[in-house]
Amino acid sequence: MKILLCAINAKFIHSSLAVRSLYAGNAEFADNVGILELSINNSVNFIVKEIYSSSPDVLCFSCYIWNIEIIKEIAEIIRKTSPQTKIIMGGPEVSFAPYDLLGEFCDVIVLGEGEVVFGELCRHFVHAEIGLDAIKDIAYIRDGEVVVNERAAEPPDLNSLAFPYTEFESLANKIIYYESSRGCPFSCAYCISSTTEGVRFLEMDAVKSHINHFRSNNIKLVKFVDRTFNCDAARALEIWRYIIDNDNGVTSFHFEIGADLLTDAHIECLKYARIGLIQFEAGVQSTNPRTLKEICRAENFERLSENIAKIKVLGNIHIHLDLIAGLPFEDFASFRQSFNDCFALRPDMLQLGFLKLLKGSALRINSHNYGIEYKDKAPYEVLFTEHLSFSELAMLKDIEHLLDIYYNGALALNTLEHAIASFDTPFDFFHAFAQFWNKEGLHRVSHSRQALYDILYRYLLTIDGVDMDCTKDILKLDMFMGENVKNLPDWLDATDYKPIMDEINTFFLCEENAARYFPMYLGRSPKQLSRVCHIEWFPCLEGYRLFVYGDGKPRVFSIILGGGAK
Repeated sequence: MKILLCAINAKFIHSSLAVRSLYAGNAEFADNVGILELSINNSVNFIVKEIYSSSPDVLCFSCYIWNIEIIKEIAEIIRKTSPQTKIIMGGPEVSFAPYDLLGEFCDVIVLGEGEVVFGELCRHFVHAEIGLDAIKDIAYIRDGEVVVNERAAEPPDLNSLAFPYTEFESLANKIIYYESSRGCPFSCAYCISSTTEGVRFLEMDAVKSHINHFRSNNIKLVKFVDRTFNCDAARALEIWRYIIDNDNGVTSFHFEIGADLLTDAHIECLKYARIGLIQFEAGVQSTNPRTLKEICRAENFERLSENIAKIKVLGNIHIHLDLIAGLPFEDFASFRQSFNDCFALRPDMLQLGFLKLLKGSALRINSHNYGIEYKDKAPYEVLFTEHLSFSELAMLKDIEHLLDIYYNGALALNTLEHAIASFDTPFDFFHAFAQFWNKEGLHRVSHSRQALYDILYRYLLTIDGVDMDCTKDILKLDMFMGENVKNLPDWLDATDYKPIMDEINTFFLCEENAARYFPMYLGRSPKQLSRVCHIEWFPCLEGYRLFVYGDGKPRVFSIILGGGAK
């Protein structure tokens, strides 16, 4: 009997915590159970071929909004090509009634958490020790009818479950997902965490042991999937201290936090973290008080803003803020305010997301109360509401696209700051940019990095009151901060190096300069250094800038040729 756990991830770089948890928690069936991980970017034919070549007797899918449609297509083909194969589905996308996938797409649905249930199903299929009717937390077809078994009285104790990562070879260059708790103390109406009560925690010794596993295997990024990691302030502080005190210089950790719940003790601790060691993602969703009340979201935005400002001062923590468009009572003007409130904090990333009406969520159940219409197929994204029209949501999508390219992608941060000053608010800048983008038909084709700079320059030409000479200088600065540009566009003046070539060579040969600006390239000749360093003149900035390239973000210095540096 062969059982195949199949994960269809959103991206190749992702890994599946779910299938590893099921596998690790049922070691007695290790000889019968295998794992297959693919992504939604693989073709259906490729995925089916991979499954078919494994010849599973039982095929199990972990189902989410990002993969349910492709899983249904795959299951339909497997039903025809391998009718003897039993198909089991689990995950948040199938755990809520109606269980309409039963029969056509699958034989059994696991309701809720699956580690214990999967073990019972293994006993049923491998040893025939137990009937389906005796397994709690499943739904299945019997005599042509859907049968929903009794639900377990209590969810499993997290401390009784196995550590999901039995090996790391298959996870090279992938993001590792890890949970130190399940559940959430809050009941936000758009989230399925509102369907369960309370938070369950792993014991601290177990969490520290697992962190050591990640460190000793030099995992690059571990994402904690805890819904609100710092809901227990003391526990979060202890884990962050342990991570900082035991940093291996390689592994980074990502946390979803309530930024308004951070304490002064947290921030004092975090200031000792290596740059890049810790990343924070904080859901703001909206700053409209009526919207927040309607979705049962308790949030102190003033406190959140103060904490984000304190973390920004530290300069060592990546900060990601989230907004959701399409929430109740959030119209275009209200969302503009929410956007500006968040942008004012200058997070490293501002994600403009769109409401998904998740199965089981209170907002989906009550969507008619707010005039919310959404797509019938996953991911059930909002189409319009009684407060936000379809065309307004389409415009917000265009704004999100440009925000992602130029701000989140750090393509032209200095230029954006310079240009935004000519508008009433940052949102107005991006709104006008999106209108220009559409008018020029730029949404119809893909663009190279250089083309994106050209487009931004063309857009800036249309803005009244912008000093274009200064703007071109700043845009050129952004271009060189992004990469060692070899050919500047026609609208930018390149530095004439002929009169200063001797000074540049002298600068590169100076041992004091080498030790100060590019110690990693000590001993290289001026010609060799010219491949990893660049000197450019900026008239409006009144000076030369030295760009030193290597791994990660380039280092930038203001220098004076022939006389040392500033």
